[in-house]
Amino acid sequence: MRCFFHFYMRPYLLLLFISLSQYSFSQRLSENSEISLITLGPAAELWSFAGHSVLRVRDPQNAIDVNFNYGMFDFRTDNFYLKFLRGTLPYQIGAFNYRDEFPYWQADNRSITEQVLNLTLAERQKIYDLLVENYQPQNRKYLYKFFYDNCSTRIRDVLQNACGDSLQFSKSLNADLSFRDWINIYSDKSKNDWSKFGMDLLIGVPADETTNAYRAMYIPDNMMFAFDSAQIYHDSKWQSLIKSKTEIYKPEDWSKAIFITPIQFFTLLFVVFLLISWFEYKKNRWFIGFDKLLFGLTGLFGWILIFLWFFTDHGVTQNNFNLVWCLPLFFPIIFWLKNKKIKNGLIRLFFLQMILIAALLIFWKFIPQKLPLALIPLTGIILMRCFIVWKKLN
Repeated sequence: MRCFFHFYMRPYLLLLFISLSQYSFSQRLSENSEISLITLGPAAELWSFAGHSVLRVRDPQNAIDVNFNYGMFDFRTDNFYLKFLRGTLPYQIGAFNYRDEFPYWQADNRSITEQVLNLTLAERQKIYDLLVENYQPQNRKYLYKFFYDNCSTRIRDVLQNACGDSLQFSKSLNADLSFRDWINIYSDKSKNDWSKFGMDLLIGVPADETTNAYRAMYIPDNMMFAFDSAQIYHDSKWQSLIKSKTEIYKPEDWSKAIFITPIQFFTLLFVVFLLISWFEYKKNRWFIGFDKLLFGLTGLFGWILIFLWFFTDHGVTQNNFNLVWCLPLFFPIIFWLKNKKIKNGLIRLFFLQMILIAALLIFWKFIPQKLPLALIPLTGIILMRCFIVWKKLN
């Protein structure tokens, strides 16, 4: 799903093939080595709304200070845009010098928090070996899944594989929220109600599954907090996973509230369409152009949802109840609204749309997909114009 809204690519589009050279990795870490989780906060760009996770390996004795980053992709991939849209674009691990990356993070005005992990030398070595193995050309690529397999979960899994049962995460932390809830929380932090509204429309029922504490770590901040409370078994006792935690950089506030929210906009639009409809009734007229535009756009959006459901592999866009109010059949049929040959079919289509929207509004609370409240005035507009068109055609 990062293909929609979780990119961390702006600095790396330029660096991918410049900096992804064969890094001279030392095979053995020294006693002075450290491994730390670096969590980057959100930035102003939509693709970075939820932050990013990086695993840093530092060993001054061996002149190693490298970040391992699972959020890379090759923009020169064949059929890049098609694979990007379909969710089949392979992602890969990158290795960058910490000193080179840090200025990019600051330039993006992102918070930077480092947690040095409480690990034995043997555990640090195993983690490092796993990262180096992942970095080999034949192992770098993986099929990215925003909720289930991303830049954060990959790091979590590396640590879990290296430490086994000696590493324990809390099972109750953030366990009662859904994937969609977490998206909305971080969208709210950026005060971008329109991006939140758009994401709610594009993702389907899978986004409403409860994450549990383990799966909630797909959000970088959640993984950082999970590491805070995690325990590791050393010297016959449970100890904190975190040796030290430092806020390296605190950004300026970049969030900006948008002038009008989706629910305000569609409520205002509902009033406008209500006035138009009242004027039509009084003057016995039909502003057919408004209906062609309205149902043409909603039908087109319906086809987009169909494409995301059946022809992509994002894993989160299936079973989308938003198709109830944006029937794809309206596009392009709506542009032949006065064609007598399809009049009976159009009458049935508009009647069907009225029934579906009425059912959606009546059973709103029982639908397994959490829909944005801004849909209420929007579907109200569609329902109102469906009735008017249906009456006109009859």
